[in-house]
Amino acid sequence: MSASVRQRKVADQVKQAVSYVIDRKIKDPDKGFVTITHVRMSRDLQIASIYFTVLGEETETELSLAALNRASNFIRSEIAPELKLRVVPELRFFVDDTLEYARKIDKILQNIKKKDDEDE
Repeated sequence: MSASVRQRKVADQVKQAVSYVIDRKIKDPDKGFVTITHVRMSRDLQIASIYFTVLGEETETELSLAALNRASNFIRSEIAPELKLRVVPELRFFVDDTLEYARKIDKILQNIKKKDDEDE
């Protein structure tokens, strides 16, 4: 099911605003080097599912997720003036593991190709 034009526009606004707040206004050292990869809005625009990646190991990712969850109310208050919505959406943070998944698939394909080359 594809998102409406309104959902996509609001998601883009949320992504920009949240990225700015995380980068410039959150001082928590546990946040790490967070990059917002994409945002999905619920149909009623009440919930923003925010996907992010972190530069570093799995432990840094867990620390960043905890830091973002702790700061979610602060982030909501900071992005409210930018969004111009009646209700500021609830922010839910999720680790975006698509890059890691792609690496695993690539490694599997390389192993298959290597095995095929050895069999020839």
